[in-house]
Amino acid sequence: MKTKQPITIIALIGTIIVLGVCGCKEAKEYYNRGVARFEKGETDGAISDFAKAIKKRPRYGMAYYYRAMAYHRKKEYDKAIADYTKAIEIDPQRFAGAFADRALIYYIKKEYDKAWEDVHKAQSLGQEVRFLEILRKDSGRTK
Repeated sequence: MKTKQPITIIALIGTIIVLGVCGCKEAKEYYNRGVARFEKGETDGAISDFAKAIKKRPRYGMAYYYRAMAYHRKKEYDKAIADYTKAIEIDPQRFAGAFADRALIYYIKKEYDKAWEDVHKAQSLGQEVRFLEILRKDSGRTK
């Protein structure tokens, strides 16, 4: 009887590992399809695929980042901000560009203090911010 218990535990661990890997594989497939759709300009389809990837793998930073860019393209700024923020929370170093992208949205929304805060974060991580001159002009600030 004692031999069945370790076998059952090993089988259970194996099942968990296989299911976890399958979820990651499916997430990657949805992500890849989402990127292809995004690049073709199929923004709604891309958003759907990124959402499916995130559902399969909730800490999929790249899926959040691309979905943010898709929402940004659609001018759904609050959703874009939420997804840029989630990507940053997952890995701020890897998604340093999300600070600059989020800053641009804050600029568009005329939330200049938030824009400047993200500009400074992006720059501290070595990220180039391309709209500084217009931000300076419109916000009345230099830094």
